[in-house]
Amino acid sequence: MSITRQTDERDLLILSRAYAGETLAAIADSLGITKEYVRTIARRVLVADMTESGEPESVVRPAYPWARV
Repeated sequence: MSITRQTDERDLLILSRAYAGETLAAIADSLGITKEYVRTIARRVLVADMTESGEPESVVRPAYPWARV
């Protein structure tokens, strides 16, 4: 599996666990990375989604209830 694919899968795992209500600290601990790095990944995905989806922020943001940007 390529590094990019592994990174994508890790990022999707982070997002799905955060969406399910797991704390960013718990996710970070289980993956061996910092909470700040988990937060950065989550924020980058949210911003990209809001920028690229073509939908209003009011539609996109509810899919990321744990995010603070």
